Amino acid sequence: MTSQSIKDAALVLFAEHGYNGTSLSQIAAETGLKKQSIYSHFESKDALFLQVLKDTFSAELHNRETYVNEQFDNPLDEFLLDAVRSTIDRFEHDSRLKFWLRVSFFPPAHLYEQTVKLVYSYIDQVDELYLKRFEQAVEQKEITRQDAKTATLAFSALIDSICVELVYGGAERTERKLEAAWAVYWAGI
Repeated sequence: MTSQSIKDAALVLFAEHGYNGTSLSQIAAETGLKKQSIYSHFESKDALFLQVLKDTFSAELHNRETYVNEQFDNPLDEFLLDAVRSTIDRFEHDSRLKFWLRVSFFPPAHLYEQTVKLVYSYIDQVDELYLKRFEQAVEQKEITRQDAKTATLAFSALIDSICVELVYGGAERTERKLEAAWAVYWAGI
């Protein structure tokens, strides 16, 4: 059994049950290991959690970089709406995104600083990726009502609200909120 398989099992359990709802015994059971064997790979549950968090930060950032690079030249409305829709679709099937959103909203109290530092770093870096597309949109007159920074921050807020709805409200509520928020957002930029 490798460190990666332990992290994979921990990711799924942390995504479903959170930090406090997941024990090392559960992780061990998922991997077929004895709890004590996990300690030969990770010093503690905290160390395992933080490693899963760092791996997830990197994977999620890479996901957004790939999306922006591959879709950059699409019309702005398509580019942005597809970005939101891909987040919604991934939430249904991707434990990594579920974990990322769960810890973003419910970080373990004693790991709050480390967790929030990565979350804010992620948000800032993703905003920078989108800012480049908004700068192009302003330059090409795809948007005329807002400057690139304002449009970027408002889009970030739209994504945040959809993520909150995914975690708390489910697919139907998320879709209703997206339709309303998108109409107002797009008209405003």
